[in-house]
Amino acid sequence: MKDYVDSIREFNRYYTNALGLLNNHFLNSDYSLTEARLLYEIGHSKNTTAGQLVRLLNLDKGYLSRTIQQFEKKGILKRTPKRDDSRILHLELTKKGREVLSKLIVASNSQIGGLIANCSEQDKKELVSSMNFVIRVLSKEVSPVIYREARTGDLGYMIHRQAVLYRDEYKFNDSFEEYLILGMSEYLKHKTEFDKVWVAEVDGNIAGAISIIHSDKNLSQIRWFYTEPKFRNLGIGKNLLKLVVDYAKSKNVSIFLWTLSNLDAARNLYKRFGFVRSESKANQIWKKDLTEEKWELG
Repeated sequence: MKDYVDSIREFNRYYTNALGLLNNHFLNSDYSLTEARLLYEIGHSKNTTAGQLVRLLNLDKGYLSRTIQQFEKKGILKRTPKRDDSRILHLELTKKGREVLSKLIVASNSQIGGLIANCSEQDKKELVSSMNFVIRVLSKEVSPVIYREARTGDLGYMIHRQAVLYRDEYKFNDSFEEYLILGMSEYLKHKTEFDKVWVAEVDGNIAGAISIIHSDKNLSQIRWFYTEPKFRNLGIGKNLLKLVVDYAKSKNVSIFLWTLSNLDAARNLYKRFGFVRSESKANQIWKKDLTEEKWELG
C-alpha cells in the first residue's frame, strides 16, 4: 500500500506544479484556484446557491461567505432573491464577472494546450484516456462500453494483450504467443463473410474481445475471448458472449470453444449460456499440467 500511496503523491506533486495550482494568483490572475473554480461553477450553473456550492466543492461555509462578499465588492457577482422565497439567494455573474471568467478560461486553455503541444496524437489520446480512468476508479463511476466489430490494428493488440495476460496471470510460456499469432494469421488468410471479431471499447481502449470463426458445415468456433482485468465484473464478458451466441442463432449454426479447466469464472459463464463440456485433453505446451476442455452449444 505504501508504494501505491507514494506514487500517487508523487504524481500529485508533479501535476500541481505543472499547472501552478499552488499559486495564490491562478494563471497570473487576481484570483486563487478556488476562486476561479467558484466563478466557473456560478457561470455555468443556473440559479445556483451558496448551499449548493458548499456541497459541490466541499467548502467551508464561512470561507464561501467571505469570498462571495469580495466578489460583490469587485462587481463580478450579484445575489438575487428567489421569486417565491426571498430567503434563498441565487448567485449570478455580472457582465464584468463573465468577462473575468472568459479570460480565465482562455488562459487555462492556453496553458493546457501548451503542455500537450508537442505530444503526438496517440499520446494525447492515451493521456485523456488515462485521466478518464483515474476519474472512473476514484469516483466509482462506470464509463459507457461500446461494442463494435474489430478494425485494422485491433487483432495485433489482442495478440499482445492476451499473451501478456496469460503470462502474468497463469505463467504461460512464449509458445502461447506463437499460438495466438499463427491463429490470427490463418484467420486473416482464410476469413469468410461469416467470420466476426467484436471488441468492447471503453474511453477509446479495448476492454475485451471475442470472435466466431467458421469451422465446418453449420459449426463455428469461439476464439480469442478475454476481458481486461481492470474492466472485469462489469458484465463485458457476458455481453460479448451474448453477441456471439445471438449471431450464431441468427445463422442457425452450432458453436463450440476450447477453454482451460482452471478458468472457473469463464466456465461458469459458459454454463449459464447453456454450453456443455464434451471433451478434455492434457496440454503440456504452454505450461505444465494444463487441461483443455471443449464446450459446445447446439
